[in-house]
Amino acid sequence: MGMANIHSIRNSFQYLRAVCSQMPDPSNWLSALESTKWLQHLSIMLKAAVLVSNAVDREGRPVLVHCSDGWDRTPQIVALAKILLDPYYRTMEGFQVLVESDWLDFGHKFGDRCGHQEKAEDQNEQCPVFLQWLDSVHQLLKQFPCLFEFNEAFLIKLVQHTYSCLYGTFLGNSPCERELHNIAKRTCSVWSLLRAGNKNFHNLLYMPANEQVSKIPICARLAGEKNSHAV
Repeated sequence: MGMANIHSIRNSFQYLRAVCSQMPDPSNWLSALESTKWLQHLSIMLKAAVLVSNAVDREGRPVLVHCSDGWDRTPQIVALAKILLDPYYRTMEGFQVLVESDWLDFGHKFGDRCGHQEKAEDQNEQCPVFLQWLDSVHQLLKQFPCLFEFNEAFLIKLVQHTYSCLYGTFLGNSPCERELHNIAKRTCSVWSLLRAGNKNFHNLLYMPANEQVSKIPICARLAGEKNSHAV
């Protein structure tokens, strides 16, 4: 599907951070943003997810998704397609289930990709794969604000604590590793902060519906200034 590898995504995000950390020059801001290729990568991911969801929903075909290793681009596409197809995954509870099942249980290497491990100096293993996926969810939230139970603050807080190590949810590279170190009993879960009862993360525009997002054209845009600094 033409999705870039972790090295290209890492470089793209580094360029994006550099562009956003400088005083914007209106005369070349758009060209500088375009040169990072961040939105291009998001667009490719969104198109891939729409392709999968349309194959399942419109054509009634089973779809097999698999990248080089199965723990980076694969969960990006599959989890995003599930959000497009099933409104349950656009609720707070459903989103937690989605992250737990498609990212944590299937072995996305959060420790390596986020630099949490002891050998974090190996930058070849680091890449904001999960952050990129959350940005794609943010794109959908902005375009379809009434279809998500959670709001922008929910996603921002999730990004922050993916890297903060204040919660044990995203520590380690696999369920086996987290069980080996008894992470669940020794730490708190980030979902205790983001649970549905917290009104700060509830989308006031949310209207529960069975509408599928995959039938609507999707584009990408850069997150606002508040989001850029939070990330």
